[in-house]
Amino acid sequence: MLLYGKPIAEKIEAELKAKVQSIFWNTKKFVAILFFWDNRSSAVYVRHKQNFGSRIGLSTLVFGQGQENQSLDFPDLYPLLQQKKREKNQILSLIHYLNQDENCVGIIIQLPLPAELQAYKNDLLSAIAPNKDIDGLWWTMLGKSFFELLDFTPATPKAVITLLDYYDLGNVRGKQVAVIGQSTIVGKPLALELLKRGAFVGTFDIRNTPEEIRAFCQKSDYIFSGTGAVHLVNADFLSSKKEQILIDIGYGHKDGKPVGDIDFEAVKHQVLHITPVPWGIGPLTIASLFSNVFVLWKQK
Repeated sequence: MLLYGKPIAEKIEAELKAKVQSIFWNTKKFVAILFFWDNRSSAVYVRHKQNFGSRIGLSTLVFGQGQENQSLDFPDLYPLLQQKKREKNQILSLIHYLNQDENCVGIIIQLPLPAELQAYKNDLLSAIAPNKDIDGLWWTMLGKSFFELLDFTPATPKAVITLLDYYDLGNVRGKQVAVIGQSTIVGKPLALELLKRGAFVGTFDIRNTPEEIRAFCQKSDYIFSGTGAVHLVNADFLSSKKEQILIDIGYGHKDGKPVGDIDFEAVKHQVLHITPVPWGIGPLTIASLFSNVFVLWKQK
């Protein structure tokens, strides 16, 4: 069975549009995206976020690209919007300003950062106020979530869990699951969520040998892969029972077409359930990101 994320994302979008109208009615709220270079793939993702925000009625402003005419609703922000900030201290000053701005309901630092800012990633992420960290990439949010002090999940892992629950596949208690990739954006927070649900979790990255990963995956009930390595997971990773569930969180291109971590054509008939790329986890990620605005707003 193919597990599509698009119908779930459309449902969430309608719910968020109603929330914007009821909670933020007659106010000028916005989500800030801090985007500091000219990466084409990131630019496409930023546009998707802006379009989603527009559809639900929540302004999404991009800082760092010199786009001062994004919105006529925020004239006080024009000087900040027209600057192409590249220095660490400039960016920190911008974050502190947005932390104090009551109209700003979420702050996103678009990753990956350009090479000259990579060394400061933790400094920048940690500067975001916890009640505006809708991406949830800093340890404060992850820690509160793990100890169940806050019902909060970072956007991409939230998209995965939402999809599993929608298709009644979210009960992973006692199941063996493989998480390939240990990024702070996907792998680590996803592993934490699965542990909270009682799964037996194995996590893997480039420090593991291909043989180690394949051996664990062959015995796993679920395989989650979010590395960006095109067609990393193939039929050699599967058991012979055709009962496994494969969730592809990767994204890349092959022969000009979008593909994921999993070699879809090679494995689709060897598993019980699988997400396609595109139309699987991708559409749910942005919806999950904007839903976190209201999780943190309620907490505030």
